[in-house]
Amino acid sequence: MLIEDYIIILLFGLLGGFISGLLGVGGGLLFIPALEFYLKKLGVYDIDIVKFILANSLFVIIFSGIVITYKQIKINNFYIKQVMQTTWPALVSTLVMTYSIEDEWFLYDKKSFTLVFLCMLAPLVFRMFFDKQKNEIENSNFPNATKMGITGFFTGIVTSISGLGGGIVMVPVFTNLLKINIKKATSISTGVIPILAFGNGLLYIFANNIQQVHNLQTGYIVYPLVLPLILGVFVTAPLGVLAAKTMKPFTLKLVFASIISMIMIVKVLQLNNVL
Repeated sequence: MLIEDYIIILLFGLLGGFISGLLGVGGGLLFIPALEFYLKKLGVYDIDIVKFILANSLFVIIFSGIVITYKQIKINNFYIKQVMQTTWPALVSTLVMTYSIEDEWFLYDKKSFTLVFLCMLAPLVFRMFFDKQKNEIENSNFPNATKMGITGFFTGIVTSISGLGGGIVMVPVFTNLLKINIKKATSISTGVIPILAFGNGLLYIFANNIQQVHNLQTGYIVYPLVLPLILGVFVTAPLGVLAAKTMKPFTLKLVFASIISMIMIVKVLQLNNVL
């Protein structure tokens, strides 16, 4: 890899960090395309590339979640009770799914990865982008622990199979179904994200019989890829949090839906071998 490659990876980290802080989605939307491109450049293909993408994306998301959570605490926008109600069911489901993928309990190839990714994004775009109701409707109180836990359980599954950190599920469900204000929703999401990513990351770091693609590698984690991303996250994630604080709730929803739409278009083109 050349110096230009590290600069490009850093730029993805900067953009992904800002989006993480703005929308509470963990940054995987930006990390995954960069990781996929450079892992292929390092010679990783077939089912191994899915594991490498998931592992390295989640590893970076640990740090983005920590940075953003710290910033949310600083601006008094952190809800520990709701974070923990969501986290425990999510942690159980994500660890079971991650172990299943890593141990190859079921066939999970690159095409399946892309199809799952697209199927997951499509209804969220429709719900958030084309919802006619533009005024924010929210409950005066947070939903009960059961609803938060169910959301967390499915979030854990999505985190494992997509590498997105789970925010892409939590934020739309919190805002559209549970009627939580999106600024509170993004705060809860980013509180859950680093815990889930850390649990998954441990499994990938200590995995055995891994393809060696670089000298600086532990398990599936390739440090020349993740360190520039983490650096970018540390710089821009706090800026994203501050930007979200000044935006109107519906504006945040439109930004969220627009970014998902762009990622979907890219994935559809890749599925049809256009990219």
